[in-house]
This record gives sequence, C-alpha cells and structure tokens, in this order.
Amino acid sequence: MPPWLLVVILAIVFTAVLATGQGLYWAWVARREREQEELLRRLGSGTGPAATDDTGEIASLFREQAVDTVAGSLGSIGATMQETLRAADVNYGVSTLVTRMMIAAGIGAVLGGVAIGPLGMLAGLPLAYIPYFIVQQQASSRLTLLVEQLPEALELMSRALSAGVGLSDAFRLVAEEMTMPIAAEFGRIQEEVRFGRDYREAFDKMLQRNPGVFDLRIFVSSVMLQRDTGGNLIEILENISDTIRARFLFDAKVRAMTSEARFSALILGCLPLGVLGILMVMSPDYLDPLWQTTQGNLVLLTCVVMYAIGIFFMREMSKVEV
Repeated sequence: MPPWLLVVILAIVFTAVLATGQGLYWAWVARREREQEELLRRLGSGTGPAATDDTGEIASLFREQAVDTVAGSLGSIGATMQETLRAADVNYGVSTLVTRMMIAAGIGAVLGGVAIGPLGMLAGLPLAYIPYFIVQQQASSRLTLLVEQLPEALELMSRALSAGVGLSDAFRLVAEEMTMPIAAEFGRIQEEVRFGRDYREAFDKMLQRNPGVFDLRIFVSSVMLQRDTGGNLIEILENISDTIRARFLFDAKVRAMTSEARFSALILGCLPLGVLGILMVMSPDYLDPLWQTTQGNLVLLTCVVMYAIGIFFMREMSKVEV
C-alpha cells in the first residue's frame, strides 16, 4: 500500500470517528432538550413567560429554522435539502448535512480504492447519498406520524369547540394533550396567533414546514374557508377526521392487495446479491477477474448502476397514491 494512501485512510478514519462522536454528543443533547421541552409543555409552562430564565429564553419548541447560507449557495438543490431537514425536524442545517455527505463519500472512495482499485473510488458517489437518504426517511416517518395523529387532533378540537372554547384555545388544548409532532405544529400556530400573526400566515408557515401532507392542506383550506364564509366548524372538523380515517382503511386494503407484487419486487431485488454471495462461497476464484481487472471493474460498476436504477423504478412502480 502506498504511504500516501495510508495517510489518507488514517485521516479519513480520524475525521469519521470525530464526526461520529460529535454527532452522538449532539444527539444526546438534543434528546435531553426535547425531554425538557416536553415536560415543560405538559406542565403548561413551555410556551409562556415562565419558560424563560436569567440567561435568556429556553430553546423554544416553536422556533423558526434559520436560513442556511450553504443552502442559498446551492440554489434549488439547497432549498430542497433545507425543506427536507425542516420536514425531518432535525437540529442541524444544510452545511452539516453536506459535511456528512462529504465524509461518507470520502470513506466510500478510500474503501473502494483499497478493495477494487482506482476505479473503485467511484463507490464514494453512491455512499455520499446515505446521510441525505437517512434524513429523507426521518422526514417521511415524521410526516406519516403527523397524518396519523391528525384525525385524533381534529376530534379533540371538535369536542373543545363544542364545549364553547375558542379556536385558539382548541389549538392550545391539542398542543398540551397530544404528543409530538402534532403537538408542536398546533402549539406553534397558537403561539403565533397569540403574538399577533394572522391565521392564514400561520397556516402557510405550517404547510411550508410539512410539505406534501395533503390532509393538512385540506384542514387548512377548510378552516380558512369557514372563517371567510361561515359555517359549522365542528361538523367540518368531524367530517375531515372521518374522511382521513376512511382513507387510512382504504390504504390498508390497497397495501394488502399489492403485497404480492411488492414481495416479488423484493425477491427480484435480493436475487442478484444472493447469487453473488453463493458464488463467493462456493467458487471464490471464479469472481477474481471481476475485482482484479479493469474490464471486470467496468462490468461491476455497470451492474451496480443498473441494479440501483432497477431498484428505484421498482420502488416507484410499487407506490400507490390513495
């Protein structure tokens, strides 16, 4: 192994260990802050003056995410990244995400270069996507949980309005009684309205923080239409809740009916890896040209790219919009 390559590997390993340690530390700090904020919210003191001390305000649950300079320099790509981070509700910005992607790309390039050769350094390109993929999964899980909590939140608001409380107090009741993330979103609306922001602007901000949630847009449109033209808001909220629950039931039926096709796609996706593993165990020398020659590296790279494209198309085809 060349000395310069050993130095590069050690530098990348050191950077990766340092970044991992820092990430674990900040994840622990963020978890402690969320636990403290949840306790303050349950006690009814997490959104008012009682939530401040001599050193300044406690990190508010209802804060605005700062604009990242790196996101602005990346243009539309940076805006998409920041939108994904906002939907995932993470405590870092685009600059941190780009740094993690660069570290993953460096580790992949070194490992691919050592295992395969110079051409194997291209393995850093797909590995760079892993941090962003993790954030996308976090955002998807959070938005899915938000939609699942929405019917219960609307029913709670409907009962509160039936009892005679105002719309702002109904939002506050959801923030106190429900769990995250619906509690944070509705509590933030109540706080923004209490401090003078219009309902329409507060709703627009909520939709920006949670892009692609169609049920949330229906709720916002219904509330704003009722405030402009009048109507029975209690009945509107109950109807929206029933519609969302019915759609959940229909979605479950669709998933059950398409389970065979999704399982077939899973088998097709795992089949090449399974055959490769069997060949490596039964006849390791048979695959040596694939790792040790330039032509074999090109074939391997082509197979990986085509495999990734096939998985992407099968995944997209298996999605059913309900």
